[in-house]
Amino acid sequence: MPVDALVELIGVVVLFATLLVAAITDILHRKVYNWTTYPAVIVGLGLGFAAGGWGSVALQPAASGGLLDHLAGFACGFGVFCIAYFGKGVGPGDVKLMGAIGAIGGLAFAIHAMFWSALVGAVLAVWVVALRGRLGHRLRSSVRYALSLRASPPAEESGGALTVPYGVAISFGTLLAWFLVELPA
Repeated sequence: MPVDALVELIGVVVLFATLLVAAITDILHRKVYNWTTYPAVIVGLGLGFAAGGWGSVALQPAASGGLLDHLAGFACGFGVFCIAYFGKGVGPGDVKLMGAIGAIGGLAFAIHAMFWSALVGAVLAVWVVALRGRLGHRLRSSVRYALSLRASPPAEESGGALTVPYGVAISFGTLLAWFLVELPA
């Protein structure tokens, strides 16, 4: 087996294992653990170096540009989700998971994974709100807030905030990105 094929196979196995473990722990414990994400980052960066040395940033999916591409993927995934974390949209484990995905797949894949994860997350959020029987209330509240042009949303009325296991959305969105972007290549 050629070295490039072996590196790619290891990357896919590590990616899928990381996503599976992250989704399961997020469902069961509402956490994405460091013992899942840190090794994935290290292996992803190592695979980037093994695939193309220092290389450069690859702007095409399924084309490893080397370590720099995987570092850019890590920085992009981690950075964008860090902004979401400070806005209280995701948890710290979700930030590290997206960074790990970028480290494994590179910059172009990280961008696709974030896009599809956001779509899956939106669907999951609507589903959670609908399951709790608060979809109509949340839609009315959102429309009122958007039309009021207030700087901050109104205080939560009753029932507390609803949370979405975003590690699950990241996992399914990344799998979807892999099947749509990486597999055809």
